[in-house]
Amino acid sequence: MGAFIFQPMISKLHFKKIWVIFFFTKVFYLLFAITVYSKLTTLGDTFDYLNASLNFSFKVLYSSTPMMQFLGSLLKKILKIDVIACLPFMLLAFYGIYYAVEQLNIYRYAAPILILFSLPNFGVWTSILGKEAVGCFSLSVVAVVIIKRLEGKYPLKAIHYLAFYLCFVFKPQYLIFILQTLVFLWITRRFADKRYFPLFFGAIIIALNVLALYLLRDYIDAIAKGMAIHFRSNDPGLAQSTRSEVPWLVPYGIFKSAPYGMFIAFFGPTLSEMLRKPTQLLAGIESLTMFGFFGLLVIPKLRYNLSFFRFNPRVFICCFIIFAGILFIHYPFGFLNPGSAIRYRSNFYPLFVFMVLYLFTNKGNSDTLSQGLLISGSHKG
Repeated sequence: MGAFIFQPMISKLHFKKIWVIFFFTKVFYLLFAITVYSKLTTLGDTFDYLNASLNFSFKVLYSSTPMMQFLGSLLKKILKIDVIACLPFMLLAFYGIYYAVEQLNIYRYAAPILILFSLPNFGVWTSILGKEAVGCFSLSVVAVVIIKRLEGKYPLKAIHYLAFYLCFVFKPQYLIFILQTLVFLWITRRFADKRYFPLFFGAIIIALNVLALYLLRDYIDAIAKGMAIHFRSNDPGLAQSTRSEVPWLVPYGIFKSAPYGMFIAFFGPTLSEMLRKPTQLLAGIESLTMFGFFGLLVIPKLRYNLSFFRFNPRVFICCFIIFAGILFIHYPFGFLNPGSAIRYRSNFYPLFVFMVLYLFTNKGNSDTLSQGLLISGSHKG
């Protein structure tokens, strides 16, 4: 029972204290990022946004970069100081995590939540003025919608529409799989009396995704080769590849390398990179910590349910669409550069954490969720 390892810690750390600790952790990462980290490496596009000219156009409403440039320049003009100008984005990311924990009522896991969301790289990238802070907020709120829809009916509120709008502007590629999941949940709930319908319908959705990849294989292959050239460029303004792009140069190499590529793009640095560079070692330890917590929560539940041959296709299909879909989208951006892998992972990291914490534990409020990923029977919502 890996989840109960954390129970003694919860009694010592009341959830209100958890939020105080977490808030000051975010403040620390904000100060550290602007005053120290930015002197060691490029802090993304933060300073470009802060120093952009204040121009408004309709692109601000539907394009992520113009929106960030407008908001960054506006905040800098009003608040003057870089650290203070970044504060609203830090608060946005903080509130997204707070909202998800509050709505899902998973305070019993306050200690692992504090640790998982206070890891250094995630803490830095979601505490400054940047797209990752917006991604943290939107995907945290979207996680609530997905999990609540798994339980049954869940009416959308203004904050949910805002999260979907921001996801559309900043990460429309994630929205492809999020919407597929929500459509799957909506339709399967209407056919809850048909036991095998979720498995059948889920197989159709997965098959359609595979078919789309097959039909677009030449286009995707060409894009992958273009990304390899982009990362290999000598332009100091572009991210540089620290890995060989040879696997992508063979015909359809991006597909052949996908299983390993999806993993390493999510994990970040390889073992050799961790041993070669201290910053990569820190990123690797961060990823190992994350995988360790996930393992403590997931493995006991999987072992229990597999021993009884229990399986719920509704929950399994949801997790598969979200995890596999987003990891495949993330794979080209994180495969060539471990720094990019860790940074861009911050966008969808909250969605993964909340789905693991909630779906793979005993906390669920319905038969489907209370039994974790694998259970017998079908859920009628």
